[in-house]
Amino acid sequence: MRAVPLRGLIALGLALSLSACTGAQRGDAGQSLEQFYQGRTVSVVVGSGAGGGFDTTARLVARHIGRHIPGAPTVIVVNMPGGGGLVAANHVFSAAPKDGTVIGLFHEAQMMSQLTGGEGVAFDLRQFNWLGSSYDDPNVCIVRTDAPATTFAEMIGRGMPIAVGATGPGSNTYDAPRVLAAATGAALRTVPGYRTTNDVRVGIERGEIHGVCFGWESVKSAAGQWLADGYAKVFVQNGTARHPDLADVPLAMEFAKDEASRTLLRLVDAPGAMAKPFALPPGVDPARVEALRAALAATYGDPAFLDEARAMQLEFQPKAPAEIQQILHDVLATPAEVAATYREILQP
Repeated sequence: MRAVPLRGLIALGLALSLSACTGAQRGDAGQSLEQFYQGRTVSVVVGSGAGGGFDTTARLVARHIGRHIPGAPTVIVVNMPGGGGLVAANHVFSAAPKDGTVIGLFHEAQMMSQLTGGEGVAFDLRQFNWLGSSYDDPNVCIVRTDAPATTFAEMIGRGMPIAVGATGPGSNTYDAPRVLAAATGAALRTVPGYRTTNDVRVGIERGEIHGVCFGWESVKSAAGQWLADGYAKVFVQNGTARHPDLADVPLAMEFAKDEASRTLLRLVDAPGAMAKPFALPPGVDPARVEALRAALAATYGDPAFLDEARAMQLEFQPKAPAEIQQILHDVLATPAEVAATYREILQP
């Protein structure tokens, strides 16, 4: 999760580009919301590459939300991968225009990066203007059915680990299997370095790795055919209660070594309660914040949006901004000693 100079240059270049294409707020005092947004472009900055679950959600929302924003602006998606969403989060927090024309969508697990003092974190999630999240999305792990072990019970204490692919620290593809292994003794080896979750899926098909851990909604959308065909299976889920879709899949919590391990598992699961959240930078005019909150809420209830979501096997369970702030408050209030243990687990 390093913010290397090249990423900084990329982020700066995109910041200048976004400022030019969206038109930073200049001399618009007294404009109505409709006057401000009419003819403008609103950019959704996604903290991942094309083809993954975040990109899929961003593009689906972008196709519909413009109808619900006063002035009906054009809405585009800009991919800004890096650090499991770290690059995008830093960009939206500091560099993006603060005029309501740039929306961020970066990995909710960045709350764990902030909690543990991750390298390169230059944001405070509590200061974003949250618009709403998309899913209540428990993290699950899937594995090819021809892998050396295909049940979580078989993986506990196993000598030869099961390799699971990951993008990088700060994403659930990386954080979840590391915490699962530490908290339960499961032989899971995290293999980072894939650019997107779509690349992870390709790695599974090539036989480079056995599986992956990510949100259930993303699994249904991106790997649902694998499950239907018996090519892969879900072997464990996070959370404190089994998801209705996964009644036969064990909870990692059932294998926790002790109470400290259960605390770690609750932490790694917390981001899933506000999965794929949309946010504006700090400092945006409150009227525009409220307009975009209303637009996102209206989009989640739009029949055309819901029809397309169903066709993509996506089922939205949005959370309001106040609920997101409460989740952040609870996680970021974690005792320092627990955060230190969590940070140690995530070290390469």
